[in-house]
Amino acid sequence: MSNVPPQQPKGPAGNSESRRRIEAESGSFEPESWKTRMRFEQAELQEQAARSKYLSDATGAEDQPRILLLTSGLGLGHVRAAQAIETALQGTAHVQTIDFWSLINPGVASAIHATYLSLVQNYPDLHERLYHLDERTWRQILESESGPPRAVLEVLELISAIAAAKGEAAPRGGRYASDRLLLSLLCAALPYDGDSLAGNGVRARLALLKWTWLRLIRRLEPAIRRFSPDVIVSTQMIPAAMACYLKQRDKFGVPLIGVMTDFGVHDFWKQSGINRYCVAHESVVSGGGGDLADPVIATGVPLMPAFGASISQAEARVELNMPAEEPIILVLGGGLGLSVDAAAAALLEQPTGAHILAMAGRNASARAVLKRLAGSHSGRLHVCEWTERMDLYLRAADLVVGKPGGISVAESLACGRPLLATRSLGGQEGFNVNFLERHDVGGLVADGELPARVHALLQHGDALQEMQRRAAALGRRDGAVKIAELALELASARQSLALHTP
Repeated sequence: MSNVPPQQPKGPAGNSESRRRIEAESGSFEPESWKTRMRFEQAELQEQAARSKYLSDATGAEDQPRILLLTSGLGLGHVRAAQAIETALQGTAHVQTIDFWSLINPGVASAIHATYLSLVQNYPDLHERLYHLDERTWRQILESESGPPRAVLEVLELISAIAAAKGEAAPRGGRYASDRLLLSLLCAALPYDGDSLAGNGVRARLALLKWTWLRLIRRLEPAIRRFSPDVIVSTQMIPAAMACYLKQRDKFGVPLIGVMTDFGVHDFWKQSGINRYCVAHESVVSGGGGDLADPVIATGVPLMPAFGASISQAEARVELNMPAEEPIILVLGGGLGLSVDAAAAALLEQPTGAHILAMAGRNASARAVLKRLAGSHSGRLHVCEWTERMDLYLRAADLVVGKPGGISVAESLACGRPLLATRSLGGQEGFNVNFLERHDVGGLVADGELPARVHALLQHGDALQEMQRRAAALGRRDGAVKIAELALELASARQSLALHTP
């Protein structure tokens, strides 16, 4: 068995030797190499921006449409989708991206992120209950005169307790400093007894919730006005709902595109004011789209251009300096790095001889556990940092194990790789797991069954290759281009109308 660790790709995202230097002892990237790689990528992004500006200037920038992207950086998936669309629009439009979390004080945003991570890791059932609140329930919470349903009260009380603790530890300072006081008020106000007189001030609590929601919308409005877009594209449902609120009140009248990054439709996406819905697969149009207003277009999830390239498994392994013949399992935990350490540990117990590439996202705790494991399994477990070339890692692998986020599922299918989910948070991930299982390209596997399931697939190469063929047939690789074309078409139609031209 080869003990050569994977290296960073030599292609467009990584031709610097320092970006692919890996510690031989533990299989993880050297800290100094990681810093060097980040500096290299920053320089590369600056070069890309300069090239884009030059192209815009050369092609008559004043005539280019203005396209605003709305996203949410709680996880990485929605942001990656927005980046893919921006890349597809490069040189053809002025593009600006607004992250929902930029409308909130950084310290408070950090506390909310930590609260969410605690909720999904430690209370998955309550997280799923919160996610499955439909549009009517959200409207009842934000707009009605009665309190939240009883099913919501337990979740709100738990969130309040966690957020209060996280808020105390959050860094101070930064923009929107008054948000810290607002977070404290919300944590104190959210839990209440619906059976007591007036719910212990239910109307005051509801007023505070509504005021918080409107406060964020009021911050979004001037940002939209300053950019003055011809089209707005949202890759997440919360900023899409905020934009719809403004649009319904005649604050702007531009077309709005909703881009769904999961293989199903959450009810909160059903907003008056969205002109086009772009969904992950034709099955969402035919059976899973619910009451989405037409037109609903099966564009596929927007992915970065590298996923459209024709790179073989052998070529990907050469790029990453991985063995040509031995099985490789890629273990992903999404941006939050959920369960990636537990999955890797379980797979190491199976004497399959497979190499395991593990990515922990932003989860420092999981990364530390993985690095300790790698020290005891030198040559088998390789701890990999975040990369711009996920396509190479997916193509190099035989099988993917990990969190079934929409982007992870779409990227795996685009590279023709089945995905076994060791844990599903429910909600949108439930849609994705159902899609994998319906098409027999993966699905949810209980923790104790994972090693045996992986071993069986690796032992029966024909069955695994058939799954890979089905995955490749399901994969969509041009979603970003299709969405960019749709945005440009709507922008052109709006500009023609403004100029009274055919």
